[in-house]
Amino acid sequence: MRSCNRLDTLRVPRRAFLSGVAALGLGSIAMAQKPHVAERTKTPAGNGYFDIHIHLAQGWFGSEHGPITADDALRWMDAHGVAKAAVLPLVSPEAFWYPISTEFVLRETRPHADRLIPFCAIDPRTLSTHLPEKRQVVDLLKRYRDAGARGFGEHKPKMPIDDPLCLRLYEACSEAKLPVLFHLDNLANMDSPGLPGLERVLEALPDLVMIGHGKGWWASIAGNLTQTDLHVGYPTGDVAPGGAIDKLMDRFANLYGDLSSSGAHAMLRDPKFGEAFLRRRADRLLFGTDYYDLTQREFPQFELFDRIKVPADARQRISSQNARRLLGLS
Repeated sequence: MRSCNRLDTLRVPRRAFLSGVAALGLGSIAMAQKPHVAERTKTPAGNGYFDIHIHLAQGWFGSEHGPITADDALRWMDAHGVAKAAVLPLVSPEAFWYPISTEFVLRETRPHADRLIPFCAIDPRTLSTHLPEKRQVVDLLKRYRDAGARGFGEHKPKMPIDDPLCLRLYEACSEAKLPVLFHLDNLANMDSPGLPGLERVLEALPDLVMIGHGKGWWASIAGNLTQTDLHVGYPTGDVAPGGAIDKLMDRFANLYGDLSSSGAHAMLRDPKFGEAFLRRRADRLLFGTDYYDLTQREFPQFELFDRIKVPADARQRISSQNARRLLGLS
């Protein structure tokens, strides 16, 4: 295959690109009978949770884990009172069993645009090969945005969070006005205790909304961490003072937290801390589950406000309003 200095899609007029996106995507893959999913009972799009973090899946291995189609996701949302959900691609080779492309996500969510909100993603290493110029990256991001993408992520490469290629990508996201949802632990967007790498990113790009997620991110509610602590999914015990998240949120108004996956566990490990954190950061937290696997059964996020009491207005901001505001949705 001949090499090239930029993606062929960048030579295509924007209207043609958008038409192509609607047609792209991989077909369904035959597999064993899926677990039974109840018939949908429509959840009104204006009510209920806004889940900032779910995935569709193509089920390449024919296993019980997938695929998860848009209709599967909507059934799951209806069963849990989720009105809208951001659907995140996974393009980096370390991120998932196989790539979930932006084009696939755009295609699958298009018929359900009232409830499934697509994000886009680019692996930062592409900026060293096919997208060496900033204008190329910005143009591609804007094309994705014009095709329906409201955010960027899940950003999950096995690179330091402040790697120069990542910084160039973040800069392009800032120009395209796409918030970045990133996973952080010792295998993706790596950082050190105290999150000095993330601090450098936030200092360099004060206008870019960054949304933290993952084991290392949520471990950082506590102080006195070691490098190993940044890869423990569900730490237990009281939260030691001096956590990096509070320090960074005090300094940077553009930093948010995604409560999916280990986020709810972080709040519940020390309920006294969790209540105070949810109250003081109610404008910076986003409800999410990280639904990506048909075998998932437990989502403590749905029990969070039963176990930790916060004012109704704070609950509403975390559950839905913050995400709608950040993504420009009514």
